[in-house]
Amino acid sequence: RVLSAVLVDQNGNPSFRFLAPIFFCSIVPVFYLGLFILGISSNQAREWGYLFPDPSCPIPNAECKSVSFHDKVYNGHVLDVFKVIDFRVISWTAVAKSTGTLLALCSFSLIHVPINIPAFAVSSNVDVDMNNELVAHGYSNMLSGLFGGLQNVMTYSFSVLFQKSGGGGIPACLSICAGTVFLFVYGPAIAVYFPRCMAGTLLLHIGLDLFLEGVYDSFRNFDALEYFGIWLITISMQVFGMSAALVAGILSALSTYAVQSIQHLDPIFRVMRA
Repeated sequence: RVLSAVLVDQNGNPSFRFLAPIFFCSIVPVFYLGLFILGISSNQAREWGYLFPDPSCPIPNAECKSVSFHDKVYNGHVLDVFKVIDFRVISWTAVAKSTGTLLALCSFSLIHVPINIPAFAVSSNVDVDMNNELVAHGYSNMLSGLFGGLQNVMTYSFSVLFQKSGGGGIPACLSICAGTVFLFVYGPAIAVYFPRCMAGTLLLHIGLDLFLEGVYDSFRNFDALEYFGIWLITISMQVFGMSAALVAGILSALSTYAVQSIQHLDPIFRVMRA
């Protein structure tokens, strides 16, 4: 992260866009090289918590039967949960307590495109057509639902990481799609060979980038009331969680709009990308 901030050109853009991908890809070979030098087996490293647990052998130091890679990927009992549901033993109190979180998730699912797409357009300095983005998200979710898939949204954090690493263009996007499909199917079976520190390092890297982008880089781009709203959302998310941060963001946006409508009589206050 320090090298990425130091090695920049005259325009402030990273001089080596592949620095972050090379760093993250080198974690696995360096980790196993360290195990080889220290004479530590992968099973011992997994027992000590340096590797993700193997689902086929959940109990450490136990004699587990050999499971093929196909059996690790495909589990014929994965849908059995829908056969054993008994509505008589469901805690409806717990369901009622989680209603707020469910409503917040539904609300965010509806507004993530108008929020994330313009934010990513500003971060990447690229103009986008919101109509095309809405249509693309609609088709992707419709096809995913027809084939029994999960809801899909644009993940802002990984999109920023992809763009800052030099990603762009149709070939790179198709490669990401192919890699996502592959990891969706084979990811759980492959994850047992990756060190835990790799996941933590990736989350820390993305978290620092998003925090600096949202709090530091935006310092002179917004007025005092808008910048206060950014800090309000950040603190609410950290202390109270996503639901409280969503409410804080709505209240902040409404308050900012009301105040700016009084202060600026010109209907066009500022022109931004997206």
